[in-house]
Amino acid sequence: MPDIQIDMFEVQLGAAILLQFRLDGRTVRVLADAGVKAPKYPPTHVRDKLIALLPPDDRRIDLIIGTHYDEDHLNGLAPVIDDSRFEVGEAWLPPVANDAQVFPLDLALTAANLLPHQFASETGEATFQSYIDRKRADISGLRSVGLKGNEEAYKLEAQHFADYQDDKLAFFRFHAGREDEQCGHCNNLDAELPDELDELVDIQLRRMNSVYRFAGETTFKDLAANLEHTMSPNSEIAAAQFRTVDNIRKGVAEDAINAKALFDVVKALQRRSIPFKTEIVPDGTPRFYRWNATTGKFTLSRDTGDGLAFTLLGPSQSLVRKHRDRLPVVEYAKAAFFFLGEIRSITPSNQLSYIGCFQFAGQRILVSGDAGCVDFKQDNKSYYPQLLAQLKPLHVVQVAHHGGNNAHFYRVLSAAEYEKQDDVSYPPRIVEGILRHTESWQRRSPQKSKAEFIPAQRHAGRGIGR
Repeated sequence: MPDIQIDMFEVQLGAAILLQFRLDGRTVRVLADAGVKAPKYPPTHVRDKLIALLPPDDRRIDLIIGTHYDEDHLNGLAPVIDDSRFEVGEAWLPPVANDAQVFPLDLALTAANLLPHQFASETGEATFQSYIDRKRADISGLRSVGLKGNEEAYKLEAQHFADYQDDKLAFFRFHAGREDEQCGHCNNLDAELPDELDELVDIQLRRMNSVYRFAGETTFKDLAANLEHTMSPNSEIAAAQFRTVDNIRKGVAEDAINAKALFDVVKALQRRSIPFKTEIVPDGTPRFYRWNATTGKFTLSRDTGDGLAFTLLGPSQSLVRKHRDRLPVVEYAKAAFFFLGEIRSITPSNQLSYIGCFQFAGQRILVSGDAGCVDFKQDNKSYYPQLLAQLKPLHVVQVAHHGGNNAHFYRVLSAAEYEKQDDVSYPPRIVEGILRHTESWQRRSPQKSKAEFIPAQRHAGRGIGR
């Protein structure tokens, strides 16, 4: 193989990328996600592709990265980890906090707050069950509120609601609108809030968080009983407010589905005694990891140095803590009626995606998961210069969120002057890219949005791997 080989597996709206680096007489491998998002694709789909690709006498994967808390990135990892034909060094799991618990605002963020570590503890099974039960109760409460806005639609749904009570995953898939896995969450790929609205939502939620901490949690029963005083008298605005409630319900169901995928990965790692970490960067400051041939791991370092290295750019301490300290679901439902329109997503989990660059043989490869780069923001007008500096130059770019709209991702690339770089990707004999349908990859010329970015690349005659 060449010095660097990149394999992207065809997983429809899932994600699975294998990076291989040849150094010191051996091959270092990193598997970033193994999610599958399509009908008739078994959870073993990526595992089977890896078996066919890797030589029988060397199927070691040195690092597995679950980029974030999303089933379509995680659900194929457990079959890979469980298969003894693979030797796995370690795993990095997404640093997502248990949002079913309420933490004091002055409590320092620790690993004990994070779901992967809670699932790995002695009480992991009970924690998972408690998490699922809370999500189920929140869905029931949100239905009681939504019923006031569209009684006929909820009556049609009632039978399905009863049918799925005893099947955890089917119940949540129904409420997430994912009975047809072919559709998946493709309808949400372009669902982004304009910056101004996003900031207004954030300000209002911070205010409500302060009130909640002082006054205590509203009940769904109270919220439903007082809707005539809280919802807009304008029928069109009220309809939009109830759509926001329904969007929150779908988000809660997605949380439960994602928790099951994460729980399965944690348990698979435990069965084979494979260590895992949850990594977080200080605000605005990258963290550097060098490949250590002695330990067979990427170890924290002061800089990237020579050889194989990885620079982690997110998620940040403040972003992980913000999601840890988010409001109970009923408070979000109440917040829906403070806005004169529909809010697609109030608590996006994609924000917590890992994003970072592998550096080797003069090449820099950006792996982004579903990152929106929201914590690259230094203020409302600029991005952290230390983070932008690590994006210069980029030779391979994984466009975040399956090539859909993704908050600040395109603008961060533009701020890093990606369109001005002269470096060319895939120099002969150094990098071999095997790009298979699933993600969008592109070199050079980022625009400020997907609508500008993709057509510009096609017009310039540059290939896009999908």
